[in-house]
Amino acid sequence: MKMSKWRNKIKTLLLSLFVLLNVGVFAQVDKLSRAQHLYQAKDIDPAILTIDSVVNHPETKADGGAWSLRAYIYFEKYKRGDRQKLNSPLRDSVVSSVKKSMKLKPDADLIAQNKKIITTIASGYYNLAKTFLQDSIDDVRSQKAYTKYKEVFLLGEPTAVFTAKDAEYYLAVGSLYSDIFINDNLNLKAQKIAKTALLKVLELQPDNVAGNLNLGLMSFNQAVNLARSVTFDTDLSQADIIQDNISKLSIQAEKYILKVYLNDNSNKKAVQALFYIYRLQYDNKKSDEFRQKCVELGINLDLD
Repeated sequence: MKMSKWRNKIKTLLLSLFVLLNVGVFAQVDKLSRAQHLYQAKDIDPAILTIDSVVNHPETKADGGAWSLRAYIYFEKYKRGDRQKLNSPLRDSVVSSVKKSMKLKPDADLIAQNKKIITTIASGYYNLAKTFLQDSIDDVRSQKAYTKYKEVFLLGEPTAVFTAKDAEYYLAVGSLYSDIFINDNLNLKAQKIAKTALLKVLELQPDNVAGNLNLGLMSFNQAVNLARSVTFDTDLSQADIIQDNISKLSIQAEKYILKVYLNDNSNKKAVQALFYIYRLQYDNKKSDEFRQKCVELGINLDLD
């Protein structure tokens, strides 16, 4: 009888525990539903508190759908004020939530939802990279944003290849800073940034027209400015060094621009640049040849 009584007590206790556990699960399911409702109603702060409670609960922390909902809720908060921030804890929460959701073997619909939001976050980083570059002329922050763009994009498309995008981005960097350097040959920082970026473009796309032109024009303008620095008062030994540098720079410029011309002999920028390069090199035969090509293409030459 005593053993029978203990068995009944154990059964009763187990039943009570089962009921309590299920009540806990049902409570979390109810919270998940409430978080969804709050999100749809755009009542985001209470939605964040509710969904965080769900994903931190032992019974629902392995629910991929809950983590995905958390990503969308945090994204709603992020887009209201953090879009233009390079460092955003809200954006980080979106990304970490998607990562967690994807690890929990979600179904096809959930994967599609996760990819959609991760692509949006990646695009935001890319737009920031352009903004920091074009509006702020801040290559350091721009590069960080571009690196984050690729890192996040790979979460949604793990096999993505960035050759074309890298070339596009580094060409934008190189073009901007080469213009800065051409206008101010003393800006060695701009020269270094431009050259590094443009060489990356040519590494990815050796025949890239704009990349070759920009590198060629940078070298040509350096040579021209050096030539202008020589006066009657310049020491002869110093003048020889300057002339040697002019020669090296003009040959460098010729190499890049000639590559563009050989691929397209009607490229006006290349034809015009080669005329000036050969003129700088005192190669009358070639400068006359390209002077005639300029006439044929309707290019006006500044011969002052």
